[in-house]
Parts: sequence; structure tokens; C-alpha cells
Amino acid sequence: MMHRCHRGAILLGAAAVAALGATGCGTSVSRSASAANAVPTTLTVPASKGIVMGGQQPVAGVTLQLYQAGTSGYGSLATALGSPTQTLPSGNFNLPSYTCAAGSQVYLVGTGGQPIAAVGSIPAVTNNNLALMVGLGTCGGTDLNTFINVNELTTVATVWALSPFMTGIANIGTSSTNTAGLANAFAAINELVNTSNGALSGPALPSGATLPITEINALADILEQCVNSGGGVAGDLSGCGTLFQLAPNAGGTFPTDTITAAMNMAQTPGRNVAALNRLRSTQPVFTPALDVNSPPTAWTIAITYVGGGLSAPTSIATDAAGAVWLSNGGNASVTKLNSSGTPVSTSSGFSTGAAGAAPAAVAVDASGNAWVANAGNGTIVELSPAGGTMNTVSSLNAPGSIAVDGLGNIWVGNPGASTVSAFTGSGAALAGSPFGGAGISSPTSVAVTPK
Repeated sequence: MMHRCHRGAILLGAAAVAALGATGCGTSVSRSASAANAVPTTLTVPASKGIVMGGQQPVAGVTLQLYQAGTSGYGSLATALGSPTQTLPSGNFNLPSYTCAAGSQVYLVGTGGQPIAAVGSIPAVTNNNLALMVGLGTCGGTDLNTFINVNELTTVATVWALSPFMTGIANIGTSSTNTAGLANAFAAINELVNTSNGALSGPALPSGATLPITEINALADILEQCVNSGGGVAGDLSGCGTLFQLAPNAGGTFPTDTITAAMNMAQTPGRNVAALNRLRSTQPVFTPALDVNSPPTAWTIAITYVGGGLSAPTSIATDAAGAVWLSNGGNASVTKLNSSGTPVSTSSGFSTGAAGAAPAAVAVDASGNAWVANAGNGTIVELSPAGGTMNTVSSLNAPGSIAVDGLGNIWVGNPGASTVSAFTGSGAALAGSPFGGAGISSPTSVAVTPK
């Protein structure tokens, strides 16, 4: 899995969708003839070019298919866009123009092909288990490139970013109420990898943020030893067969292609880690990489962000737009990062009170306001999405946890008094608050049901 915040939901109004069409990468808009001012529903994306690479060598005869991610549920069936095309002996391809739904997410998959070219009387090697992919981004968005590189690094970046939304090559999707969450996941691909040249890191990686480059390269090398081969089946001791044997899904079913193997690794990151780490060439293609004898604890990809006043962060929460809020125990502040990890708060963070406030927890309400529990001065503070103080509630006892329920009420654990306090969204105490007894003793966390 990839450590990112993907599943925050947001509803886009008509104006936002229209703006997307107006600013998209040279796209043309298809409109209803009877409604000249209607919001565009489909966009035609111009033709593009690209190359499919297995490691450092081109792959001929790869069948390429564009897909539009589904919106009928997590892992829902994606829509194939246009007809398949194939790579030339050089590995290059020409992708015709295609039409996609405005605001939808688009990705490209390559399967099969000949990773080892014919030499003299030796025929080319066909690998039916080869599968590589790249997430292209939002239909009509500025992240769509005119040249596309498909290789093991783009595959790792795409699969790990999209794994929460994925059950197979043609099954990437989200619910109709969480299209923004899927868009955030696709945006993460452009932080991990440059989809134009197939190299780390991506152009959208915020300044100062870092990637686990050796781990990503190791994952790409694990796939490469199967990609650049004649294929295989689980248990046949071939490079592909060993990969498939080591990368079943949670139900124990073995994959038959490299994308599915990668998906299984991302979704069950702690399985067979050491054995998979050794499943690489002694001369890795993607470097620097992990030592084959020094595996990670799990195949997770975590982007490390900096800035925005981060100082000994104590808790984390996300808002509906996918922005991340962190309480900073080190400087009486809260840090806010947008869904791409770029700081929204200043270099000293958004203040939660005087020095010694010691913010211990943060939660976000339906309006995008952040509620912060200050353990050091016994207060909770409500901050606007822009970081301004909207409300302060005093006289709590070392509050160390906080949650917002479906009605917008704020619940706070008071370990210093062995009670739980509850307030309305305006900061007024609910009847009976604070609540004690019933076995409550130095509560360290609090959670609420959705309704």
C-alpha cells in the first residue's frame, strides 16, 4: 500500500467541472447542440506518442489499451477507451485521440509483447505474462502528457497509488461520491514518477519532500526480471513463476501477470517480503536499490513531507478535499498540507494558542474546520480552513483526543479527569457533559460512529 490520504470525498459543482474543461491541455469540448452553455460532459484528448520499456530495452508488440476508471464502486469495472494499439519493434507507439468523460481518471495498460528481440536465427521471445501500466490523470487536466513512458517504475507508482481503488487491470474505480479521492490518488502518481520519461521522481513532488527511492527501484527490479523473460506460471521456478508464487492475493489466488502481482504486493505488503526482495538480478536495472539481503519490513511506499510548521507531530486528520492536518506538539501549532503534500500553513504552522498549549489531537468537521485538543492548557480550538481561530473552549483537563460525530458535535477525551466532554459545533457543552463513570479511566483516544 501507499501511505497517502486518498479517500476524502468532495462534491464538484458545475463551475468547477466547466473550468476543468476550459483549462485542459489543449482538449476540445463536446457539447450538446441544444445547450450551448451546458457543462461539458466529454472531452476529446489529442493524439500522443510514447514508448514501452522493459528495464532499459524497448518492448515490441505490446497491446495497449486506454481505460477510464469506474465510478460505481471501489474496484468497479473501468471503461475501455477506443481500440487497442500495438508498439512497433522500437517499442514506440502512437496513441490516437480519444474521448473521455470530463473529470474522469484515465490510465494506460500494456500487455504481452516481445521483450527480447530476434537476433539472427534466434526468434524474438514473447511474454504473455508481461503487463505494465501508467496512470495518466484527469481527462482534460494539465497532467496529461504528449509523450508517455510505460515501464516498471510507472507501473509501481501507478499500482501503489491506486491499490485502494483496484481489484484488477480493468477494475479500477471508486464510488460516485468519492471521485475527488480517486483524483488525489492519480495525482500521487505524478509525485512518484515522471510519466514522460519513466524516471523518479515526479514533477508534482513538493519541494523538500522525499521518496523511498531504493525501495521503489527494488520493486521495479522485481517486476523487471519477469517482464524481460519468456513468462511462466506460479511454481514453475521461472522468474515469473517464482514472482507469482510469492505474490498471491489475500485469498491465495496466484497472479498471472505482473500488474496483478504488483497489486497483490501493494495490498498485502507484509507477505513474503524477504523472498521477494531476493527475486532480483545481481545487476539491478533500476538503481540505487535495496540490498538483496536487507529487505524492508513491508512493501509500503511512504512519501515524506516537510514544511508548514511541522514540529513533533502528534496526530493526523484529513478533510473532505484530501488535505492533511497535523497537530504539532513541538510548537503549539497545526500544520496543513494540501492533497499533494504542499504546505498550506506557514513555516510556523497555524497557531493553536500560546506556547505550552501542546496540541495533542486534531479532527476535521464537515465544514473543513479543524478542531484541536490542547493538552498543555486544557483547551480545544476551532480553526477555519485558512487557519484562523474561530472558537476556543476552556476548562478541559489535559485533553488528548478529539472526534467529530455525524451531527457536528465535538467529543474530547480528558485523561486528567477520566471523563469525556462533548460540545456542539458552536462550542456549547452538551447536556450532561462531561461524562464520567462507566469504566472511563484516563481515556487516551475517542472515536464516534458515522451517524
